[in-house]
Amino acid sequence: MSAELAIAGIGCFVLAVGHTAIGVRWVLPRLAEIPLPGTPFGPPEMTLSMVRFTWHVVGVQLLGFAILLETLALAPHVDARTLLLRWFAALWLAVTAKACWDTRRRPRSLLRFPVPFVFALIAVMSWAASS
Repeated sequence: MSAELAIAGIGCFVLAVGHTAIGVRWVLPRLAEIPLPGTPFGPPEMTLSMVRFTWHVVGVQLLGFAILLETLALAPHVDARTLLLRWFAALWLAVTAKACWDTRRRPRSLLRFPVPFVFALIAVMSWAASS
């Protein structure tokens, strides 16, 4: 077992919990009160959705890094390349699922801002490269 990787993983987990808690409690609820600009992708409501999505993606990525580091700490003989690429694929699929969930009431917005399709492509290519 690698104590350094375990400590790094715990650090990422603490950051994920802290980032998410601060956002859910203090930052994200107050964003609806602030007039946000529209973008070429949509009205101010879409800007708000994009900021919320981005906030949650950071939490998901930090949690993913925490799990990845803990796995590397506990299984030092694992094939690191395969583990990393497959874990990255899983993280990108999770972010894709979050984006699709957020747009479930207005799926046409995926056509205006097709980033989830790029996320899915990255996931598939990462998985394919892991073999």
